[in-house]
Amino acid sequence: MNRVYLRLEILRIFRSPQFAVFTIVVPLGMFLLFGSMFGDETGPDGVKTGVTTMINMAAYGSMSGALFTGTRVATDRTDGWQRQLRLTPMRGPGYLAVKIASAMAMALPVVLVVFAAGALRGAQLSAGQWLLTGLALWLGALPFAVLGLLLGLYGKGDTVGAMTGALMLPLGVFGGLWMPLAFLPQWMSTVAHFLPTYWLGRLAALPVGHGGGFALAAGVLAAWLVLPALVVVRRFRLDPGKVA
Repeated sequence: MNRVYLRLEILRIFRSPQFAVFTIVVPLGMFLLFGSMFGDETGPDGVKTGVTTMINMAAYGSMSGALFTGTRVATDRTDGWQRQLRLTPMRGPGYLAVKIASAMAMALPVVLVVFAAGALRGAQLSAGQWLLTGLALWLGALPFAVLGLLLGLYGKGDTVGAMTGALMLPLGVFGGLWMPLAFLPQWMSTVAHFLPTYWLGRLAALPVGHGGGFALAAGVLAAWLVLPALVVVRRFRLDPGKVA
């Protein structure tokens, strides 16, 4: 992986106002809103609803940050930047690795910000629970980074942002991150079990809950990682404007 290009890519992201608004401000605002709506009662799993809301909104933010890597890939393709990179020693796998690493870099700050807001609002977790939950939210964003790459490789610079936003809404709502599935129709609960956002929330909640299911949650997320990754590799090989 080209570390210089990775550093430039991360700086490019963090200097973008869209990064602050869509990746941090929106999930934080939703956490503050939903946290006040749902209160802080103890749920059936023994976890305070405030903690569950915090985890879900951090999951939504990490997903959003990872998905938005597709906008930069599409812009690179549209502007001819990928062809320019052919003049450098960088090759295709290195380019994809940088994009995934930068997507994971985008997924981390929102988790920390929402966690800080949750702590200020009274969320009480042990040090191990904070660490394991945050790690699950961050690593669980990897499938969404690959999905973002997939959108960027198929979309165009002026449309992939809208495509990403249109995908985030159903993933957040139907995945049970915006509100508990108990509040939604039964068919939406069924749909949720096929979406990676549902399993990201489940995986992140395991360190603070009393239920099991780690293998199932991790397995579903792994499937959502591997299958899109195969499509990304094939699409990238066939893209005439790709890095060599």
